[in-house]
Amino acid sequence: MAVDDILKKITSDAEMTAQEILAEGKRDGEEIIEKARADAAALKSRLKSKADQRADEERNRIVTLARLSARRDLLSEKQLLIGKVFEETRERILAMGRDDYHRFIKHFLLDAIESGREEVVIGERENRIDQAFLDEVAREAGKGAGLRLSSERGSMDGGFILREGNTATNCTLDTILRNARENLETDVATILFGEGK
Repeated sequence: MAVDDILKKITSDAEMTAQEILAEGKRDGEEIIEKARADAAALKSRLKSKADQRADEERNRIVTLARLSARRDLLSEKQLLIGKVFEETRERILAMGRDDYHRFIKHFLLDAIESGREEVVIGERENRIDQAFLDEVAREAGKGAGLRLSSERGSMDGGFILREGNTATNCTLDTILRNARENLETDVATILFGEGK
């Protein structure tokens, strides 16, 4: 074999080997690119799934907070309305005529009397409760020598304080209404809103 033929053969073999190496490299490169694409798609899918999950969690958190805030605001409004009901009740009691007010107060006096010899302290501007009314209540209670209207006046707007010695029973209008609210608030809410608070 001549040198030229050997060189041609070597060149031909080298070109074939180079072609095979290039083809194999191209196949390997395509496999690497395909794997990278698959890995990128999987990573993208995982990241999207995590982002969707975080978005759902954030959306749920925002909705929950909004619902809590709305419930809190609604409860606050309901409390204001209930407060207005009791304030209006207070104003109506203060505006009652003498006979209606006597019927209202008599109930509390009869519940509070123990010995029948208590002193009754009324508000500075109170003009509907007098000794004659107290005598009538004491007779109806059937206890002791009778109730006495105190010469001392309190700062309350309505109701009374029943006192004997060191014992005092607070039946001022504000105390009566505070106790009524504690006992009746759920009933008032049911009447106003068709449900408990």
